[in-house]
Amino acid sequence: MVRKKVYKKQHILVAAEDLLIEKGFSAITARSVAEYMGISTQPIYLEFKNMEELKLTLLKTVYEGLERDFFSTVRTSNTLANFGVNQIEFAKAKSKLYIALFVEQHSYGKELHQLSFNSFKKTIQSEVKYTNVSQEQLENIHLKLWIVASGMATLSISGILNKTEEQLIDVFTSIKLKSDATWI
Repeated sequence: MVRKKVYKKQHILVAAEDLLIEKGFSAITARSVAEYMGISTQPIYLEFKNMEELKLTLLKTVYEGLERDFFSTVRTSNTLANFGVNQIEFAKAKSKLYIALFVEQHSYGKELHQLSFNSFKKTIQSEVKYTNVSQEQLENIHLKLWIVASGMATLSISGILNKTEEQLIDVFTSIKLKSDATWI
């Protein structure tokens, strides 16, 4: 008897990530993932109850990889600078993935924002000076820093902004925050 190939979640997620990088979130359908893998859609629906579950699992899996490979890198003692520079380094190293996640329009912005904030909060609250900062203030700091980092990342991958890591660290280190989490 011929043994059937078994396609597990991790195989499907690898294919879906490849499609995400190549064509964006809108290209991730059961049919396109199955076609990419050379299989029917049945194994996909055996592993995921629907495409929404597949896409959310993909997003979490991709973000965990980014945290491990980019966002947890310590470049300087300044946590805010690390956050900003790591975003830019990710964009430069994996520009197609960066564009698929943060530039192209899709319906997973809230989920991406929450994943980014959770990672930021976990990192920043390890510093004594941020332990008594409220959730609202942390959200405000994160959002403003994320906006600056995303803008600089986009300019970097387009070739408009060419800064060294040291120059980027200087930019993010120079950002000062008032106690009410507004920029000065």
